[in-house]
This record gives sequence, structure tokens and C-alpha cells, in this order.
Amino acid sequence: MVWGMLMGASASAADDVFPRVAELAPHRALREAREPAEPPSWAYADAAKGPVAGIVPVAGTTAKAWGVAVFDLPIEAVWMAVNDESRMAGRLPVSISKVIGGTERAAPRRIFEMMDLPVVADRWWVVDVSHSAKLYEASGGKVWETAWTDATQGAVLDDLHAREAARNGMPVEWTYGAWLLVDLGDRTVVEYYTWSDPGGSIPAGASRFAGGAVRQTLAAIGELAAQNIGRSRAGFVRPDGSPL
Repeated sequence: MVWGMLMGASASAADDVFPRVAELAPHRALREAREPAEPPSWAYADAAKGPVAGIVPVAGTTAKAWGVAVFDLPIEAVWMAVNDESRMAGRLPVSISKVIGGTERAAPRRIFEMMDLPVVADRWWVVDVSHSAKLYEASGGKVWETAWTDATQGAVLDDLHAREAARNGMPVEWTYGAWLLVDLGDRTVVEYYTWSDPGGSIPAGASRFAGGAVRQTLAAIGELAAQNIGRSRAGFVRPDGSPL
């Protein structure tokens, strides 16, 4: 899928993205993401040309990474893409992505993921995924969030595939993040946030949280979302738990 086919915003239309997103700013206090990094205002207009990414330094620990994209797609299609781990491996920068607890495509659910790395040990992690019903309802259905909280340390891997994969890698210290979608009617604004300590020694550029990996992740979600047009919504739910 060519990126331009996902983008329907003209230059003038791109200029009005941030003001429309900013109107919903008061609702951000209801986010479930842990201390999310938010894109700067300039990123929204630039995102109409392709995914934009950056980092926010954090004293004494690893930096937070953020990304933003604007898709000429309905929010339901994008929501399906960020809540379907079965299609992520090999498309996003992960080699394994699967639900090991809870209900697929819904919340709460527990996810096991793994990333193959050159030279050093592959990394794996476990997260608990939630949907922000309060944010969805307070925004009048305009803002949809799916967030994840670290559950790596001490996780019991009952799933055979996950357990075998974990033996060949090492766990991250911790990882947090979220997808935040804003419905503009004709477009969907996508904000991605991730904050992680991969542990051990990671060569420069190898982390999935580098800017290039964030842009790759956003582009992949755009392609997956485009493929969701006309696809069955069975099993998918809105942030408030109602069927999609």
C-alpha cells in the first residue's frame, strides 16, 4: 500500500488537524496510559505527509517515544488494526504478538510479544491491555484509547509458544504505552506512545522504540487499517465495551 493512498488531507486540511485535536485536550486527563508523551503541535500538520516521530528525554531513565499519523480512514478501521495482535507479527517490528490471557480484540487482555535483535539477545515482554471507557464517553465518542501496562516481571507463561520463545530471549525490564485515536469524521488522527527499558545492552538503532521503528509501526498500522475496510468486525468492541 502506497502511503499517499492512505492520506486524503490537502495542505489546507492538514493545517486544521491540530486545532481540532486541541479542542479535545481537556479530556486527556482521563487517559489510562502511564505518563504519556504527547506530540508537539507542529507534528500534526507534518503527519499529513507521513508518520512523524520523536523522543522525550526523561531524567534518570530511558526516553519516551511518540509518533503521530493522519489517516484518511474511518476510526473503526484503525481501531481494529491496533486491537488485533494476530496480524501484527512481521508487519510491526515484532516477530511474535499474541493474546495469552483475556479476550482477543477486547479488554482486558494480556499480550506476549517478542522482537528479534541483531547481535544481542532477542527481547520479549508481557503487557496488560485496557480500553479507556471514561475517555471515550467524556469525548462523545471522539477519542478512543487502548493502553498497555507492563506485566513482564513474574509473568506466568502458560502459552507453550510464548514459553518456548521466551527461553531463547530475555525479558525487558518494563514497558508502557498506548494508542490514542481521534475521530475527525473524514480522517483519523493516530497518536502512538511507548516507554520502555529493554534491559541489558542494546546497540544503537536496535531498539524497537527508536524513531524509525515508531514510524514503521505507524505505517504498518495504516496499511492494516486500510485492509479492514469491509472486513468483519466480529469480536471487536468499542472502548466502552459495546460491539464495534
